[in-house]
Amino acid sequence: MMTHTATHLDLRPNKGTNVRVTMGAPPWLRKGLSAMSRLAPDLAAAVAERLFFTTRRSAPRRGEREVLQGAMPSSIAGMKVWSWGEGPTVLLVHGWNGRATQLGTFVEPLVSRGYRVVAFDAFGHGDSPGNRMSLPDLASCIRKVADELDGVYGVVAHSLGGAATTLALSQGFEVERAVFISPPTDPRAFLRVFSATLGISDEVRARVQQRIEAHLAMRMESMQVDAIAPSMRIPLLIIHDRDDKEVPLRAGQSIANVWPGAELIITEGLGHQRILRSEAVANSVVSFIDAARHWKTAA
Repeated sequence: MMTHTATHLDLRPNKGTNVRVTMGAPPWLRKGLSAMSRLAPDLAAAVAERLFFTTRRSAPRRGEREVLQGAMPSSIAGMKVWSWGEGPTVLLVHGWNGRATQLGTFVEPLVSRGYRVVAFDAFGHGDSPGNRMSLPDLASCIRKVADELDGVYGVVAHSLGGAATTLALSQGFEVERAVFISPPTDPRAFLRVFSATLGISDEVRARVQQRIEAHLAMRMESMQVDAIAPSMRIPLLIIHDRDDKEVPLRAGQSIANVWPGAELIITEGLGHQRILRSEAVANSVVSFIDAARHWKTAA
């Protein structure tokens, strides 16, 4: 039985509350799809499938893009890419409907430790073109960026970025160390929430899953992180908040339970997004990424 080390950090902010971010659908869309799922289930499934792959962009937080002022911009495979510093490369991977600048908190501490940091906006996200994405597509984006870099030492991935990184690792992407922040494990769980939001029936949801799997030529079960994890040999740190309302803590725990040697840090009061802006979280990430190099230097 695989074991993991769980560290608990109380990082609750002194002021403010966590805002629960939920997936929403306009009433007219929910009402229309609910009716369509009864009268024309195949058409409802086709519409829902298209919506499932459609991304949306949200405005960056105030000051979020300031980190780009010190970056070297470039383009890889049509995606916007930024890099900072010199040394072994650490790749930052955003999540669904995310963007590179959300992970800006990790740039300076990694650069100060002697790393080159590279971040990118996947297709359909941030400053990159497009409006559609899937988990395998994001894994492909990761591999395309990595292929253009002179080796990747470590990766720090948020939310769906962790699931996509796992899939990319199973497809030949190589790193020495990985950190997943708030990672999901089962894409079918997202489909259930998505379907409930749209008001479609279980029958239509099953048809949507069939269409998704046919489109991707891949079963959703094969994308499960905890199904891939037992074959992984890369040191992994998972950081997940007890108050995460978008990806429950049990997802991170299930991955840590089956990923050989994985470490788990459980925070409190940071939710799904604020966790990316925590200095204590950034310090834990950098210490983990840097641990192996520090040990080799000392030896």
